[in-house]
Amino acid sequence: MRRAAALYHEHQADCVVIEANNSGDYLPALLAEADPTVPCRVVHATRGKRARAALLAMLYEQSRISHAGPPRTFAALEEQMTTYVGASETEEKSPDLLDPCVWALTDLFLDASVPGPSRPSDGRLTGRR
Repeated sequence: MRRAAALYHEHQADCVVIEANNSGDYLPALLAEADPTVPCRVVHATRGKRARAALLAMLYEQSRISHAGPPRTFAALEEQMTTYVGASETEEKSPDLLDPCVWALTDLFLDASVPGPSRPSDGRLTGRR
């Protein structure tokens, strides 16, 4: 959680999104203990990883999402994006980078109705529905 808080400040993020299916209030409490100034939004998965990623895959195919920066920055994430097939956890390792990426992009691009910390007002998401 200290790393999440440091990245929140480094990237001037709006909040930290925490998937808390099995941890209840534990992870938000840890984040608050690490840095009480960092806001968070707790999300709960109701569908599988593959289903959650499907809509975002279409946005990538339409070139509406792209990664900026040195290629090595996103190499591990892009490896997971191109190799994950959604098999059972006994057959395939859970994607530790892909899943958080899906949560973040869902929040930014697909789910404007979700209440949370104030949305960016600087025009970054203009045209978002």
